[in-house]
Amino acid sequence: MQRMAKGWKGGTFDQFNEDPSFMFQMLGMADRGDSVDDAIAKYGSYADSYITELLNDYSSGTLGAQASTILIVSMYASHQLWDGMRDCFAVYNGYNAAADQTGKINPKQSFDNFIALYVGAGQTLGPDWDGDMLYELAQAGGENFDRTDGEGEAIVNSDIRQLYQSIQRTLSEEDYCKRDESIEKLWLLSNQIISKMYIPMVQMLIHSMKQEDEAHKVKAYAWALIPQLSQCRPSVHSKLKDYLLDKKYDKRDFPRILKLLQQSYDCLGFSCEALGTYKEKTNDVVAECAGYEEDHPMAGFTPTRDVRTLSKVDLDILAVDQILKFPSTNQNELAQLYFKYGKAAEIDVDDFGFQSMSLHDMTQPTDEQQWSPYYNDYVEYFGREKHGDSAIMKAFNDKDADAEQRHAFIVSWMRYNVVPEYMMSLVGYSLQLCQEDVEVSGPEYWDAFAALYIGSMEGSKSSNANEDGLMLWNIANNRARQFNTQNNQFTAKANDEIADLLFAGQSELERKDCVNFEKTASRVLHLMLVPLIQSTIYYAIINEKLDRDSTDESLTIGEALAYSVLPIVSKYDKKAGAVIERNMVRTRGVKPVAEGPQVVANAFYKILDDIGFGCEYIGQHDGIDACEEFDGVILKANKSVPFVPSTTTIIVGLASAIWGIFLTT
Repeated sequence: MQRMAKGWKGGTFDQFNEDPSFMFQMLGMADRGDSVDDAIAKYGSYADSYITELLNDYSSGTLGAQASTILIVSMYASHQLWDGMRDCFAVYNGYNAAADQTGKINPKQSFDNFIALYVGAGQTLGPDWDGDMLYELAQAGGENFDRTDGEGEAIVNSDIRQLYQSIQRTLSEEDYCKRDESIEKLWLLSNQIISKMYIPMVQMLIHSMKQEDEAHKVKAYAWALIPQLSQCRPSVHSKLKDYLLDKKYDKRDFPRILKLLQQSYDCLGFSCEALGTYKEKTNDVVAECAGYEEDHPMAGFTPTRDVRTLSKVDLDILAVDQILKFPSTNQNELAQLYFKYGKAAEIDVDDFGFQSMSLHDMTQPTDEQQWSPYYNDYVEYFGREKHGDSAIMKAFNDKDADAEQRHAFIVSWMRYNVVPEYMMSLVGYSLQLCQEDVEVSGPEYWDAFAALYIGSMEGSKSSNANEDGLMLWNIANNRARQFNTQNNQFTAKANDEIADLLFAGQSELERKDCVNFEKTASRVLHLMLVPLIQSTIYYAIINEKLDRDSTDESLTIGEALAYSVLPIVSKYDKKAGAVIERNMVRTRGVKPVAEGPQVVANAFYKILDDIGFGCEYIGQHDGIDACEEFDGVILKANKSVPFVPSTTTIIVGLASAIWGIFLTT
């Protein structure tokens, strides 16, 4: 048990090598400003230290033994699932376990180890359900929250048993782990089990906070759960860390803690219904929370279709970002699986049926994608389809790349290239469905665009105080502060207009007003470029200060941002595209942004008229003004911006909705 608890030894991976759960735990316990090494040094042996202290304190009773299950066994059981995934992935990539015969790579053994740790040797069945391990913990949670079946077994336990049996069936198939569908199935099942395992931790944390004679267990349950929220909304995790980890629990904080916990259930992969009602019909009752409805708002926008699952792709990006902060000996294989399959898309039972859910799927040339008006321009510029997938996988497999640059490139390409390109296809496909008499509804694809523009971490209301988001909505708000393009509420003017257009497009699609939706779609399509253009200029300003031999991560971020818009810039002005490319794309031995950030900004000015907005949206930062060359001429009103779907089966063009805007400096 103690060997499990120590985790890290001497600052290197030991028991929890390449384990996402342990990585989230370390990052979730870290203090603001801590590096990964700092977090490991401070908290790498947190469970060992805490439990040793309890065992040496005779007044603590059996808490030391209980904390061993809560903190050590739960983490090590999860580790066995991740270990099984890594072993299976090794077989998938050509490792021959039979020829090795050392047992070093053995996915079946790892998954069997999980269930042994979960249930334990002494667990009895009903009506007593006595035991000492995670199964018994789930039984206690199920009974407290009225989440047991007709036989008295906790629903979490019956669910995990069935999921493990599905793993066994998958591993009994011929050539298991050698087929892509086997890897995806095991990824799904493992993530579903880990999500189920969070439920008893939340249930027992609430129980220990509500019952004074159980309050001494709050710390153990909080340590098991709250650090895992580092894979969720940063602001929620930070507040819960303050309430439950950084200070002693105060029962007066319970209402605020409960509300924050409830905001985290969806991220962790379970519903309010799955948690249940605490001690119903008693004075201690904690009612079941409301959960998410189909029209749950996102930053003030209310979808008419359930696009919640798709909006959570930002959680996959966040998970990849967190995992890449740690050293890896296998090219971050599990981060690759987050990219390839996604987590939210796999574990959400209820979704609205989108085929492309993971980040990898968004890079594939589906029928929907080819309705993007710029699809052919991206293919022509990069010289291939699936260029996003190629760029990301090449970076994952680059063993010689600087670790920080590799990390920044992968995450930036996901945020600024993969998702925005897919969003363009959703706009085009929404229009096509509007114009066709088909059963598939255009509004759901329009709402899907909104879900990806905003993301799941923004919360339900639009706020300038929210720094949680990773998607274009948050990027636009951040750049608006830097480029002085804010409204009176200190959020981006571009977001104001996009929010209005999202509601307008929703209404137009519902009533099949395709003429006006055509204008709305074109306007949204080009307004979404504003934060990408601002961000490219922003990193041009930063990168100009670096020398030619720099390995600063901002170089790869600036490059990814430039690539996000270069196919569109080059479509309208090849010379402008060439200027941006030679200044922002890394070239060995050449100083970054050699011609200066103002030259990059001037190149963007050349195409503002083509994409239909003026300088009031771009602004200026640190003395760099995209409209330095403005000659006082008003932007041409009602200029036609091509919006032609790339598929050859349609020749319908879009007239853009561009209003006359005075260009201001």
